[in-house]
Amino acid sequence: MMSRAKITSYSMMAAILAVIIWFKLGHVLLAALFSYMILDLSRRKFQERMRPSYAKASALLVLTLAFSALFWMLVRFIRQLFSTLPKITGESVLKIVQLADSQGIELPFENANELKAMVLDKLFANAHTLTVTSTFLTKEVFHIVIAIAVAILFFLSEDKPVKSTPNMFEAVRKEFNQRVRLFMTGFEKVFGAQVIISALNTIMTAIFLSIIAMPYAAFLITTTFVLGLLPIIGNLLTNTLITMTALTMSLKMATLALLYLIFIHKLEYFLNSRIMGSSINVPMWQTLLAILAGEIIMGVTGILLAPAILHYIKAELQDIPCAGTDCA
Repeated sequence: MMSRAKITSYSMMAAILAVIIWFKLGHVLLAALFSYMILDLSRRKFQERMRPSYAKASALLVLTLAFSALFWMLVRFIRQLFSTLPKITGESVLKIVQLADSQGIELPFENANELKAMVLDKLFANAHTLTVTSTFLTKEVFHIVIAIAVAILFFLSEDKPVKSTPNMFEAVRKEFNQRVRLFMTGFEKVFGAQVIISALNTIMTAIFLSIIAMPYAAFLITTTFVLGLLPIIGNLLTNTLITMTALTMSLKMATLALLYLIFIHKLEYFLNSRIMGSSINVPMWQTLLAILAGEIIMGVTGILLAPAILHYIKAELQDIPCAGTDCA
């Protein structure tokens, strides 16, 4: 028989997840989870060599350095993206036009300039949407900052003794903290597995790009790792970009690149099943369905959060004992 405090903590956790899904606040949850993950992992490592108070202070320093490094890398990556992507697009479009002319195929554009004009027309047609998006950008950044602050405060308040008589508030607080730690454990496993998968994909892709002397190889390798952190959709985006770049060399090279990428991703399918399955102990088909649902509901952040939410639900259900007809 579960206690009222435990039932209340389950209700609170379900309500929070429902609010995040309904209002599409996946970026907020992702920022909080990522921040707490860095703090908790750092604290555990430092506690092996120093006192708990010093370990917490060191973990906060690591978080500060990590976000500074991530911000620098993000700015650098975006600059590379805006400087390199137009070159790849222009060269690949020119190659497509040449190939279409040689085969007698008519295209809706004749050169890169016309394609650029088409893109600009689309942007102007959706100017209202772009304006609304830019307005919400500041709000989203504010939400992320609040989420990071909540993660830090939760981290600092952990394990602090509370001098008071037993009451429902403290009982619910302890149970809810347990729910949060269980969710965090699942996120750590999922994120760690995805980093390993992305690293393996990047290594295999980098070897191929080096062998064929692919132009813009450094940019493509960086993009492969960054986008590889997104399950499934990241591979599709990098495959498209690499194939477009290979097309600037020749149609034969583009075909070779596409075939190689298909081959390594078929190989990765078994690796993904093994790595992700051993990390969260969830069948691959369930993970894929969760990712699909997450993308439909919350977009890119839903892709990242779906496996963690799936793992959390499974872990909670496994912790609830059942007897008699409930287990039939």
